[in-house]
Amino acid sequence: MARTVTLALALLLAALAAGPVPAAAGGVRIVIGGTPFPHTGHPRHVHRHPGRVIVAPRPVYLAPRTCWAPGAFTHQWVPQSQVYYAWVPGHYNTDALWVEGHYAPQVFPSGYWQPIWIEGRWVAC
Repeated sequence: MARTVTLALALLLAALAAGPVPAAAGGVRIVIGGTPFPHTGHPRHVHRHPGRVIVAPRPVYLAPRTCWAPGAFTHQWVPQSQVYYAWVPGHYNTDALWVEGHYAPQVFPSGYWQPIWIEGRWVAC
């Protein structure tokens, strides 16, 4: 009997001196001194915070959703103006003076639509 107790104590001391060894899959692991996981029960000591705690919400950044609009042809108005001379017949002006007939410049506004290419761009969806 004494021999069995001595053998058990020798094996126990050898296991403790070797230190913890990771358990293999399917193997048995003996942990002495508690579990390796933190204690999940209620704490025995309560530590009070010395000051006031201010909780501010984090900023939320929002950006509009964008989609790619491919390039396309469109039209652009190109204004032009032409000057021509029109005959103005003789007449009396507001001071009751006679103004001889003459040619006076007249402006004729005109223009045309020109096709242009618009590059692709990001637009709001």
